[in-house]
Amino acid sequence: MHILSRPTVKLAWGIVLLMSVSLPIRAGSSLPLPIFTIAERPENFEEFSQGKLGIIHGQLYRPALFAAYRSLSSQPFSATEQQALLRSWQNIYERTDVKQDQNTTALNNWLAARQAVSADAPKPDINAFRQGKDYASYANCTPGAFDNARKILAARISRYTAANAFVKEWLQGQDQVFANCAKNQALPNPAPADAPAWLKQDRAYQIAAAHFYAEDYTAAQADFSHIAQDPHSEWQPLAAYLLARVAVRKAADQAAIDQINAVLANSQLAAYHNAAKQLANYVNFRLQPRQRHAELAKLLVQAKDNPQFYQDLTDYRRLLDKAELHDDEDNTEALKRQNEFRQDSDLSDWIFTVQAKDDDKTAFSHALVRWQSGRTLPWLVASLLKAPAKAAAAAALIAASASVGRESPAYLTVNYHAVRLLMAQGKNAQARAKLDALLAKPLPGHAKLAANQFYGQRLLLAQTPDEFVKYAQRQTPFLALEDSYELVDPKTDGGAMFDADATSIFNVLMPLSVLKTFALHPALPKDLKSRLLISVWTRAVLLGDDASAVAFAPHLGKYLPTLKPFLKQYQQANTPEQRHTSALWLILNNPAMRPLVNKAEGRWVEINEIDDFRDNWWCDNQADQYPSGSADNLPVGPPPAFLTAAELKQAAKENAQITALTGAANYLTAQTLQWAKASATDPRIPEALYLAVRTTRYGCTDCATKNYSKAAFELLAHHYRGSVWQRKTPYWFGRCDQ
Repeated sequence: MHILSRPTVKLAWGIVLLMSVSLPIRAGSSLPLPIFTIAERPENFEEFSQGKLGIIHGQLYRPALFAAYRSLSSQPFSATEQQALLRSWQNIYERTDVKQDQNTTALNNWLAARQAVSADAPKPDINAFRQGKDYASYANCTPGAFDNARKILAARISRYTAANAFVKEWLQGQDQVFANCAKNQALPNPAPADAPAWLKQDRAYQIAAAHFYAEDYTAAQADFSHIAQDPHSEWQPLAAYLLARVAVRKAADQAAIDQINAVLANSQLAAYHNAAKQLANYVNFRLQPRQRHAELAKLLVQAKDNPQFYQDLTDYRRLLDKAELHDDEDNTEALKRQNEFRQDSDLSDWIFTVQAKDDDKTAFSHALVRWQSGRTLPWLVASLLKAPAKAAAAAALIAASASVGRESPAYLTVNYHAVRLLMAQGKNAQARAKLDALLAKPLPGHAKLAANQFYGQRLLLAQTPDEFVKYAQRQTPFLALEDSYELVDPKTDGGAMFDADATSIFNVLMPLSVLKTFALHPALPKDLKSRLLISVWTRAVLLGDDASAVAFAPHLGKYLPTLKPFLKQYQQANTPEQRHTSALWLILNNPAMRPLVNKAEGRWVEINEIDDFRDNWWCDNQADQYPSGSADNLPVGPPPAFLTAAELKQAAKENAQITALTGAANYLTAQTLQWAKASATDPRIPEALYLAVRTTRYGCTDCATKNYSKAAFELLAHHYRGSVWQRKTPYWFGRCDQ
């Protein structure tokens, strides 16, 4: 192991992280991108609900942490609960709302049913969702409302026929009711004077419902009160329950509780008792959050079929959300509530501890005390996850992790963090042995993302280039939207890619001499080899290493045939100056050329095409252009052992040279201007000037770029006026807002 003391090497290595848990970001893009590891969500929902947890991180969202706690506590979920978990996670992570789907189905069923009475008339345009005062929409008309209307219509048709004038009148009133779901519309007219009693009763209910959906709760309350007092109305029992719903909508919580209790005390209203209990839970959620939290936390940790599991989990999650601490806010009330929740529930205490920020030293101390007092698996996981490198209890925690069997839901998590601690303490041989034993067998479950994280650890422990190549190659089973944990598409091509940790090492810690050995490594697939070859050849050109550039030109042409015509000119050049201009010509024509190794999917366009998202050539600081990720407070490790101190020093020197070139746009334009000055009659010059100006539009720029761009533009306009390339260059580019 080489102990480095040079500030430049330390600074460069500071960006190389053990794991890259942030999702990939492609500047200016909303395209789906491949991911290698993800901390915020389970890799496979179904398997996670069955206890195959992968590697747990503190960023995991609370409903998933709840499921992890249950699994770690040997409290498996029933099939019904698993389905509710999947629904909850899909709602959160994939932004799918089962209730919205149910609403759509219920609405469509209603529209189909009403055709029996009004087949010739166009279907009404009904939107079940209303926009609230905070611009968030909510389902004002629920699936139950449409289902209830459909059943009533069927009953009326069955008794009076679809052709009955009063049935048609009923339908007209119901259409007016649902017209108020999204925004206030006309209310149903009173029933005709000659209408039968059933229609008058139905119409009174329809008018009350229309007031309710129109958010006129005072009128709705008066209407439902009148119906509830009418012993002849078939709507009397339901009206008693709906009075409680009106009170809830009015935020009159005590009045709602009083009405709910009245419903529950009336045996004749037994059909509405379950709904009333659910409504009471909703009110208590607001009135007595601590009591409701304690009830839910106790209920949710029990392994039993709970028909209200989805709603209970949703309410529990929302209560925990109210106790979340936020930066730059007054957290007094949230902290008070969090402490209460911690006192009332081991589950909530565990979740808040796991989610605590890594710089919260009390989180580890608390987790350790809880583990030492009970030796439970959830608190062992929390202790390992939060343990700092120099924790006195690290040895005991690592030893405890060894007793966790392969069949345990904690297996991958405790091993990952045990290795993390061993590496942080410099016990690399032990960490390497632990990883090699772990990776000798397939990991349990759908664990590609977990495997990538173990590969990331093993990469830093690579003792030879062969090991580095093996663990640098990662599989990415998913694509995700930019800056999101919404997985949008499975990735099925199975091709290996470099993650940010490998590319950071290539780009920051390896000098050209080492990169050359990796570029031709037999264990690398063609695509990854071509990325390294681009980096090697471009670096050699920029560093003035003529011999390396000449030696690698044939390899570059072999793997990237598009470059062969340009490389032919380069290889036929007779002088270093001719080779330099030929290299410049190649780079200008091929925006993929850069002294960097691309991570993930690389550029999304061909090597000779402009990327509209400005992923062209290189910027002035390659370490910043391809950082390891944006996640905070992740552990760092030493450089790979096979890199010598001399090689690390040389890499820092070369990177400084490339950085001094101030980025592709400025460098290429300045070099093109020199070329034009020295060889004005070269037939390539007009096009080269056009291409140089193009780099200042589509490449990385700074305050000096506009001067280079303007100079190339003016030279092209004055000395090559009338050429096709001058006509293609109507503008120069660059501005400085600093």
